[in-house]
Amino acid sequence: MQISPPQFAFLRAFLKRVSGVALDESKQYLVEARLRPVARQRGLPDIDALVHALRSGADANLTDEVVCAMMTHETSFFRDKAPFETLAQLIPALLARRGVMKQLVIWSAACSTGQEPYSLAMLLHEKFASVLASWRVRIIASDLSQIALGRAREGIYSELETNRGLSPAMRNKYFRSLQGRWSVAQNCRSLVEFRQLNLTQPWPTMPACDFILLRNVLLYFDVPTRMDVLERMRRTLRPDGALFLGGAETMLGMEVGFERKTGAGCSYYIPKKA
Repeated sequence: MQISPPQFAFLRAFLKRVSGVALDESKQYLVEARLRPVARQRGLPDIDALVHALRSGADANLTDEVVCAMMTHETSFFRDKAPFETLAQLIPALLARRGVMKQLVIWSAACSTGQEPYSLAMLLHEKFASVLASWRVRIIASDLSQIALGRAREGIYSELETNRGLSPAMRNKYFRSLQGRWSVAQNCRSLVEFRQLNLTQPWPTMPACDFILLRNVLLYFDVPTRMDVLERMRRTLRPDGALFLGGAETMLGMEVGFERKTGAGCSYYIPKKA
């Protein structure tokens, strides 16, 4: 089930336009591997027929299915650990600076199926429970894919998914057993606000953020798109806030107004002072 050159060219342009994902010509094998299941689920004979249906624009759900299939939704609870350890070190000083405002805003800017924002909620409950009692705390969780967001909002995970990153004690503390699966407890759910958001398109109004996690997203974009997203992130971040990227991502060669800092086993970025 191969894709023809004209349909592949259309799909590359389509993905760049609707999601910012930049595929080079060597990725035809990846397109075929990820879209075969979509074509089969749709009862279509091949990927060309799938792309033809996509071209018609008659089915908005198909667009989301294709984009979701082409994005990597690899995630886990407390993924990579170091960013969460660094956050735990940075938050106390920030809380001291926000003593009058008493508001904390964290944005998980590519939340996938929800493990990252729920990990943030668990971190706050574990380390900063007194803040949750008297402050307004918001974890904004956004993603391009409505399919991924649907799973995130549901907040129900398999045994395998909870075993990735969670100790039995943490799972039992912040989840409820539900017919062989695990449902996120209400005290964590109540902190998270889910939004559909395309990072490469105009954003809806966002609150000023204290921390932003934009991990393992920029690597899908070309350099101009990365610079545009980072510039908008800088404007959304408070002057004393911090931005976290994925371990394999960097701002080298991009003048976007950030200064790199070293945390607990990872880097983070703060806005440069004017």
